[in-house]
Amino acid sequence: MPPLIPAKFRYTLTLLTLLSLPWAPAALAEDSPLRVQLMWYHQTQFAGFYVADALGYFEREGLSVEFIPGGHGIDPMQSLIDESAEVAVGWMSDAMLARLDGHDVVNFAQILHRPGTMLVCRRDAGITGVGDLPGRQIGVWNLGDQHSVAWWLQSNGIDADQVEMVEQVPDAGDFLDRSVDCITAMSYNEYQTILESGIRHSELFIVRFSEIDHGFLEDGLYTLSGQLDDPARRQQLAALLRGLRAGWQYAAEHPEEALAITMRHAYDRDPGHMRRMLNAMFRLRDEQQPFGLLDLAEFERSLSIIGAGIGKIEKVEETGRHGWTHRIWRQADLAETPGMLSPATKHYYQSVTGTTLFFTLLMIGTAFFAYAGFMRAQQRNYDLWGAFVLALLPAVGGGTIRDLLIGGDRHPPFIIQEPAYLYNVLGVMLVGTLISRVQWPEAIRSRYFARTQLLFDTLGLATFAIIGAQIALMAELAWYWVPISAALTCSGGGMLLDVVTGREPVTFQGEAYEEIASAGSLVLLGCLLLVDHFEWYSPWPVALSIAVAWGFVFLTRLAVVRYGWKSWRLEFRRREPGT
Repeated sequence: MPPLIPAKFRYTLTLLTLLSLPWAPAALAEDSPLRVQLMWYHQTQFAGFYVADALGYFEREGLSVEFIPGGHGIDPMQSLIDESAEVAVGWMSDAMLARLDGHDVVNFAQILHRPGTMLVCRRDAGITGVGDLPGRQIGVWNLGDQHSVAWWLQSNGIDADQVEMVEQVPDAGDFLDRSVDCITAMSYNEYQTILESGIRHSELFIVRFSEIDHGFLEDGLYTLSGQLDDPARRQQLAALLRGLRAGWQYAAEHPEEALAITMRHAYDRDPGHMRRMLNAMFRLRDEQQPFGLLDLAEFERSLSIIGAGIGKIEKVEETGRHGWTHRIWRQADLAETPGMLSPATKHYYQSVTGTTLFFTLLMIGTAFFAYAGFMRAQQRNYDLWGAFVLALLPAVGGGTIRDLLIGGDRHPPFIIQEPAYLYNVLGVMLVGTLISRVQWPEAIRSRYFARTQLLFDTLGLATFAIIGAQIALMAELAWYWVPISAALTCSGGGMLLDVVTGREPVTFQGEAYEEIASAGSLVLLGCLLLVDHFEWYSPWPVALSIAVAWGFVFLTRLAVVRYGWKSWRLEFRRREPGT
């Protein structure tokens, strides 16, 4: 019997089949629904999900979503581990416990920016403050809420073993029947139930953990890291985020319609309670923050709280350090004002420049610039007020002009927000006055003094260039403002000093100064953009970028002085007679 497929076509068909194999998993992943494990029963806590599904926002993204309700005794992270769901809505405490057990659970987005966990106690039981809690029972769910309670107790000088934490029943039942006098409650659920029972707010002693920075992140979106290796799955997760943003935005603008849509799922729940829950949920979201963005500062703070609560701070911080990703959030393109750097790089930039070492360098540079102005006042025999003004201008003038131009979070300017700079200038005036009383006039003309002056000036130049670049980057300005901000921060005050004292700015006459700061900021920007291509879980790549740029400015400045390099100057060719 002759073959059904001629030989000359069989090789071509085999090749086409092999080439199509890598795409087969992606096609299957796109066709299958994305299973989302909810943290609790259907309720308005998840209204954004229901609205996005009902109004076709998921379908618009080419996504089909299946919602799996949670409940008492259901761990959302276990659903990921068992592969019964690809996404879980859960608390960070559950995720970190899963990671401690060896499961690579990853937060890829954050719905709530503030925790809703509270501690609620009866005043008529004699509990009016933290000092009344030793020896009492506190009801907890053991879902991570016990860690917030333990951390808060420790912060107030009470050991966790001085209270008895008992597992509470759902819906504040044991609090209402007075089985316990204190429970942990969600601001959008149990607390509303307590008020609905007739107990007034004034009859309760309440601790809102979100208001005292003792609560960890809640309601995040989690998946297993292995899911992120599949391009099709990443596409699904990004589509989920885009649909959710539209769903929550619509729910905020049309809360009654969002309630009606939710009640189709939560048909056995009280509509009045669901309405109050929805309103409370809106208060836990920060509309000023991009939807879904995980704030790494809050993530790191949450790690400390969870670690302190279970008594394993270092272990939790080390295990949880890799428990996040911004890849899906960036792929979903949810940034309202896209900047040059990713949120993670900006976070690590701020953490590095916020270290004691960097602040010390900044204060040294500020002090030198202030002393340069003080010396100018000495030369002109100014009084103390004149000396103060001349010391202040080069020290903070450039940064002040920069902040006034940028505005936004830079208003009022840094000199008003951070008094350390003013104290620095006053300290320079005091020290300078004392030195002027004991030094001989030839000292400021000595080679040693000139070298010391150059060293500190160069330290200040390098540090101020980094700070100036940082301000422009954090303000999400265009790339060309990075070198302008760096140059202005370094030399703006010196130019003001020259103008006030009736001199032409020296840096306008060929001395390479602002050019070095601008070039250094561009080196920094290039290094940070390179770092941005990868997702790091440590500030060291950013710190190395800063060190490279800082060293570039420092060494270039020394080389310019050593070899007498000058900037290009505008010159007109002179006409020869008769031409």
